[in-house]
Amino acid sequence: MLIYKFFLTIVYVICFPVLYFMFKNNHFKQRHIIKNYKIDNTIWVHASSIGEVNAVTPLLLELIENNLNYSFLMTCMTKTGIDAAKKLHGKLIVLPFPFDVPHIMKKAFSVFNPKIIILVETEIWPIFINTAYNKNVPIVVVNGRISDNSFPKYRYLKLLWKPIFKKIKLVNAQSESDLLRYKFLGAPNVQNSNNLKFSTNLPTFDKIELRKAWNFAFNDFIIAIGSSRPGEEKVIIDVGRKLKSKIPRLKIIIVPRHLHRIEEVCSLLNKNEYALFSESYADRTFTIVDEMGILTQVYALSDISLIGGSFIDFGGHNPIEAAVYKKAIIIGPHHQSCADIVKKFKEKEAIIISSVEHLYDHLLSIALDVEKRNLLGKNAYNVTKDNSNSVELHYNSIQSIFESNIHGKENRSKVLET
Repeated sequence: MLIYKFFLTIVYVICFPVLYFMFKNNHFKQRHIIKNYKIDNTIWVHASSIGEVNAVTPLLLELIENNLNYSFLMTCMTKTGIDAAKKLHGKLIVLPFPFDVPHIMKKAFSVFNPKIIILVETEIWPIFINTAYNKNVPIVVVNGRISDNSFPKYRYLKLLWKPIFKKIKLVNAQSESDLLRYKFLGAPNVQNSNNLKFSTNLPTFDKIELRKAWNFAFNDFIIAIGSSRPGEEKVIIDVGRKLKSKIPRLKIIIVPRHLHRIEEVCSLLNKNEYALFSESYADRTFTIVDEMGILTQVYALSDISLIGGSFIDFGGHNPIEAAVYKKAIIIGPHHQSCADIVKKFKEKEAIIISSVEHLYDHLLSIALDVEKRNLLGKNAYNVTKDNSNSVELHYNSIQSIFESNIHGKENRSKVLET
């Protein structure tokens, strides 16, 4: 740790001008804790970006409602995460995560005065964790995850990482495979608390009214692909053109993962084939969503939901949102980033794993078989319900550690006073 601190400090000093220009318009002073916020009795939650913020939201709201005497701080690495976190609760203080160097972290702990730290998924910052450990602030990992891609890197440097993982009080892993990986890397206390994403609170929609708002007819057959990545839009467009003669009133909605690719996606279609969501033209085969925050509506009004990032190798995105709306779900073979979630769905016959080569056949088969389509949607919904206790499991473990740590300090103080 001493070598790491020394090396990191040297790198920080050398790179300071670069950091200044990288972050000068993105909370540079806040990342250095130059402003004195001075928060007391803080529960500090750290989530990297918007995905982790969304995952931890139900748990965070539960903690806020049941710990009224404490301040709540959430730090994030990205602007999208910060923007999303600011909308969660009026009591929540949201700041960018401080640079993980010794003098900044020391000041951060002095200013924020945390009583417990909650890390979401895999936010392992050595100086941050070491500072918390030295100050006897318990660290709890929620929705703990170590992906297939990152595990070999941790395993290769196990001797270096093990002392860091040992300083984590509790890991609430999101699956059995994650549990085993955390234990292998030296975390002393790990339990499988299921994936918090199963407890996501999504809005409810009236399907008929929602379709009207989108200028779709009730009897349109809608296939949606959510969070599509480069190469996948061409696949669904080619398949959609072939399906059009087989499926009456076929409509396809494409939701690209990143909005800067809208023009690229539009270039794959003829002008009379598509409409942008923001333009709301009726009676076009393809609709391309060019706004953020629309994906839940897309899944809710669709008949079949495709999960993007999985037909081309981008690791896939989780199918839970589509499952909440009882949709027949198809995912591609490249779903390693959500493999444990997909496994739960597969075990209950609640998802179809397809490929670029077989997507046409799978879509046509499900479109023409109403019973199979409804059963897939029902099974998918049941999987989400069967795993929806994750917030309770996470919450109880955090409260137990939090209370024992606070009460333990109070008892030690009484002994010293006596």
